[in-house]
Amino acid sequence: MRKSLVAAACAAAFGLGAAAAQAAPSVSVYGAIDEYIAVNNDSGTVSSALSSGGSTGSYFGFKGEETLAVWGGTKAVFKLESGFLADDGTYAQSYAGNTNRIFHREAWVGLQNRHFGQISFGRQYTPHFLTWAMSDVNGLSLGTASSPFFYPGPGATMGGSDPTNDDLVRRNNSIFWATPSYAGFSAMAYMAFGEADKTSSSNGNVYNIALQYAKGPLFIMGSALYQNLSTPTPGFYRTGRGHDQYYELAMSYDFGFTKPAIQFEWKEGDDTAARNDFWLVQIGTTTPMLGGRLNTTAAYYKNRTLKKSDAYSFGARFDYDLSKRTMLYAGVEALIQEDNAQFAIEAGPDSAEHFATSAPGNDTQQVFVGIRHRF
Repeated sequence: MRKSLVAAACAAAFGLGAAAAQAAPSVSVYGAIDEYIAVNNDSGTVSSALSSGGSTGSYFGFKGEETLAVWGGTKAVFKLESGFLADDGTYAQSYAGNTNRIFHREAWVGLQNRHFGQISFGRQYTPHFLTWAMSDVNGLSLGTASSPFFYPGPGATMGGSDPTNDDLVRRNNSIFWATPSYAGFSAMAYMAFGEADKTSSSNGNVYNIALQYAKGPLFIMGSALYQNLSTPTPGFYRTGRGHDQYYELAMSYDFGFTKPAIQFEWKEGDDTAARNDFWLVQIGTTTPMLGGRLNTTAAYYKNRTLKKSDAYSFGARFDYDLSKRTMLYAGVEALIQEDNAQFAIEAGPDSAEHFATSAPGNDTQQVFVGIRHRF
């Protein structure tokens, strides 16, 4: 499929003009449809549902590139991506205020060159999120022990106390620069403008850097993120401004017969009304087995602000590929919580609504089976 007008517009946005095109632009359509059945036990209350987005959110997108006749093979690149719920066909009403967005997962345009890397502008994933997602054995989805702690609210690891402004999975108005890999080493620099708070040019801004080493079987990545909190949205936990700092380190090593991984995250904040500082650690393995992959994880969440708010979680999932595009999966996940913790087992922000845990301190377990098809 070819849409020369789209690619020409991308080039024009950087002042290059349609005449600079060296080769015909290419645009592709891609996506995934994911459905699963889950049975959830909330301290004796059993519920079941057919849901969307167990191993990945259901989504569709457009991506493309055009090689330009400038700067030694520089390419104009773009991506537009939107999520939906395959169980009922509706838009994926993600937690981060996405009800009015056409492409809430990603929407960006940029330039790519083998010498300077890639710089892009728009709504994009943060290196903070990528550090965990790129090293997690399940890619941060159902069956990942740490997934209950990513849901937004006080003490959440990927979304703050005001999820309409504090979402740390992806941000609006961002600039993302990723360097090429040199002997396995690469770096990422990211900045997102708050813009919603017109009283200051810095309120709501996010600054994030990451370093990565990926060569052979070894993967190491670290991230540091600083967020200036903006004016809180009424109705959410956060009541004031301030700032949050997040630090992550992730490692994995592929031995062939198994691939272990470990991730660690630390948060410091100064919003005293909704402050929940924490640390989180997860260990996991992915092991080839019976023609598929057995992925196992265990995590511990330590709330450093509130007493008796810690939690433990465990997950196991078996993935079996029917083809290069179609996969079956099944698994179990369990969450053990102290008296004041109230997390819930969930698949991800672009998945169907999770089973809410009805009371603090409740332990929950879930079994699930699903199918995913990529196109």
